[in-house]
Amino acid sequence: MIIKYYSVNEANKILPQLKALVEEIKEKRELLYNEIERHELLEEEDKDNILELMYTKTQINTLDAEIRELIEIIESFGVYVKGLDPFLIDFPSEHNGEAIFLCWKEGEERIEWWHKIHEGFAGRKHISELNKDNPTKFFYK
Repeated sequence: MIIKYYSVNEANKILPQLKALVEEIKEKRELLYNEIERHELLEEEDKDNILELMYTKTQINTLDAEIRELIEIIESFGVYVKGLDPFLIDFPSEHNGEAIFLCWKEGEERIEWWHKIHEGFAGRKHISELNKDNPTKFFYK
């Protein structure tokens, strides 16, 4: 499998498309949480209402499948979904011959963070650190 490495500019160019998909996921995520809560309430307070329990379970499964399908579409861009709440996307990239991830978190306007492959979200650093050695190399490749 060939991995596409994104520059910051390339990642920011596709970000609006990904954000639109993330917005759709957020809507479905909220509906999913509501259905799960409703189902749990029914299990506690009205176990005999089998039809309603079956309906909420079906809704949960349907929303889960729809969210998974949207995640597959996002990942078809060659990026990785690393979290759902908040929504996190990692863009494969490279800096000085080392594989890294450019990192975007739900609510951020653009790509401004990165981390090494094994560091994860907790290791995020500002992209300005990538340009200390050669400011034009990373942003405009």
